Amino acid sequence: MKQRLHTLLKTACLLLATLLLGTALQAQSPRYFDALRLYHAGKPEKAIEQFEKELAAHPDNDAAHYYMGTTLLSAERPDLDRVEKCFRKALELSPDNYWYKYSLALFYVETSRPELASPLLEELMAEYPKKSDLYFDAASAYVSQNDTKKALEVIDKIEAVAGKSEMIAISKMDLIRKQISGAAGEVAAYEYLENYYREYQSPRLAAMLGDYYQRSFRDSLALDLYTQAIEMDESYAPAYYGRAHSYQSLRMYDRYFEDIRTFLRDGNIAPVAKADYLNHIMEAPQFVQAFQADVDSMMLDAHLAAPEDSLVNGAVALYYYRTDRQYLGIELMRQMAERYPESYPQGFQYLLMLYYSDAWDGLINASTVQLQRFPKGRDILILRASAFRQLKNYESAIADYEQMLSDAPKDSATVVMACTSLGDLYYESGNLKKAYANYEKALKQAPNHLPALNNYAYFLSLEGKKLKKAKEMSKKTIEAEPDNPTYLDTYAWILHLLGQDVEAKAIFKHAMLYGGKEQAAVLDHYAEVLYSLKEYDLAYIYWNQAKALDSTGELMIEEKVRERKKNQ
Repeated sequence: MKQRLHTLLKTACLLLATLLLGTALQAQSPRYFDALRLYHAGKPEKAIEQFEKELAAHPDNDAAHYYMGTTLLSAERPDLDRVEKCFRKALELSPDNYWYKYSLALFYVETSRPELASPLLEELMAEYPKKSDLYFDAASAYVSQNDTKKALEVIDKIEAVAGKSEMIAISKMDLIRKQISGAAGEVAAYEYLENYYREYQSPRLAAMLGDYYQRSFRDSLALDLYTQAIEMDESYAPAYYGRAHSYQSLRMYDRYFEDIRTFLRDGNIAPVAKADYLNHIMEAPQFVQAFQADVDSMMLDAHLAAPEDSLVNGAVALYYYRTDRQYLGIELMRQMAERYPESYPQGFQYLLMLYYSDAWDGLINASTVQLQRFPKGRDILILRASAFRQLKNYESAIADYEQMLSDAPKDSATVVMACTSLGDLYYESGNLKKAYANYEKALKQAPNHLPALNNYAYFLSLEGKKLKKAKEMSKKTIEAEPDNPTYLDTYAWILHLLGQDVEAKAIFKHAMLYGGKEQAAVLDHYAEVLYSLKEYDLAYIYWNQAKALDSTGELMIEEKVRERKKNQ
């Protein structure tokens, strides 16, 4: 509010500098002009001091009161009561001054008191009937008071004074919508616009009607209005955008792409609008697949029109990622991260694309650069640690998680997350003592943290230690998430180790219904339980399924089956 009002009043002040003083110019003191100079030089505190001295010496100086109010308004936290008193005093001393009255009216509008602004604006409209800006301000004040009838009357007066215009049409449409609620208001507003357009035409009004017809599934009418808009102004990009969608609805794809590319190439269109559209396109993968060459051209147009915009290029990079050209997406995101090194979100998006592309070496290098820029970037450390872990560089991964603990030793969320990950990493690197110590530390902070409970329980089961404790921890996970196949696998495997194969089989059957069939380790464990129950044929079926999913051969299913058949 303050910034907008201050801008308006400063404009008024510049006009007042030539209009206000007139014959009184010689009567003003040097102190007054010094205060005015300080105000326009952007030194409000010093200006206020001088105005206060001027008003102490000349309390009837209306211009000094006005400028005092304007200067007070420029403060970071203006004293609005004092500002109002200054404006009112200036108007009291010079009641016929247009700018005093208009500025006070604006002040009331911007401070949410339109009922005080309306009488002042009505007086000004009576005194200056040809100033169209007054009518729009008055209409706005009436709208703020929910008096759409008076607002419409004022709009009619504007039209009588200034003639038909695009602004009048749009303002009246909005008022009709406010006056008539629901769908009926929308219909009435556009009926008004249709009639108005017959007498006054502009590209914007034509495109607005085109949008309305398109929403109403009248594509041929919409197409005609968009074309009229383009004939009036060949550079009017919104019309190309609308017409493109009409062509798309009519399955005229060559023309659709021609128009939408014109829209994307227009440098006057806000990049955020283009980015939104590009993201919308990606929500229709079948369309993208059918017209990938054309969509590629759209993406290139958008990039070339805004090569430095992070939103547009983020959308383009995501498109390349989703169409299996990760290297192009990564390169674009790298360029954006380098172009905006001070932007944490920009750099982090680049790292995420590397992460989802399994580009572990690149992620480590890029993360290290980002950490130099943002040393406390916990999420960056997590990504780098994940990359180290994927490359089995457990020592470096552990160092990153230990750094997180060092940076935020009292942040419970960080402690739980880091200690759980450290438990996993220490186990994978063979240090069971530290692994279990970290799980204990995580669970001390959050006793029901499911990943720590599950992993701790599972690793204990692999070691064949503290199985009752492992069972109790694992039981908590399936009570919290009864359809999680990983948690079900851990619990059922512990039951098997405790000799409870019948109960374990029931849990594994449930796991099969919720994704267990897609995990080789779960299938392997289920087969083991079935074998223990002497259901050999069924066990071999599940081992074969596990073997098909175990692409690395890590589970050694073939050797296991060969051994079991020998001992059967």
